[in-house]
Amino acid sequence: MEQAQLTLDEVLEYVKNRPDTTRTYQVPQGVIAALPLSEPPHMRLLGASEVQELADYLDTSPSSLKGPFKVFDATCSSCGRRITFLDFAKTAVERGMHAKEALRDVLTGKNGEWITIRGRDGGRPVACAECGHAVPRLKMNGSYSEYSSSSYAYA
Repeated sequence: MEQAQLTLDEVLEYVKNRPDTTRTYQVPQGVIAALPLSEPPHMRLLGASEVQELADYLDTSPSSLKGPFKVFDATCSSCGRRITFLDFAKTAVERGMHAKEALRDVLTGKNGEWITIRGRDGGRPVACAECGHAVPRLKMNGSYSEYSSSSYAYA
C-alpha cells in the first residue's frame, strides 16, 4: 500500500480524471464516509456469514471488522459463487498487492482509512475465492465502487 495520503478533494479529482495506474492511498479519517460511492442496485451489503468468512480468512473476529461491508452484486460465471469481500481480499493477498496482516489491520481500523483508485490501466483483477476464475470488472460511468467498508474502498 502506498504511503502518500490523499485529501477528499484529491480523491474526487482522481475519480473524475483517472490516473495512469491503479494505486492504493491512505486517506484521513472520514474521507471514505464522504465519498459518493455507488449504492444499490450495483452494491449489496454482505450478510453475517459472508463477514464471518472474511474474518476467518483474516484470522480475526467478525466483531473486530469495521463494516458495513458492501460489494458489487455479481456471481462467478464458473462456479456460481456470489462475490463477497473475501474475493477481493484473497486476490490482493495471493497476487502480492497487500499482505494479509496489513489488510487485516486496515479492515479492523487499526491502520487508518485506505482507498484504491482505479487508473486508466483498467484496475486490478479479482478472482473467485472458490474456484479462482476471473470475475469481470464492474463497468460504470463516473464514480463507482467495487467494494467498500468504513475503512477501505475501491473507487
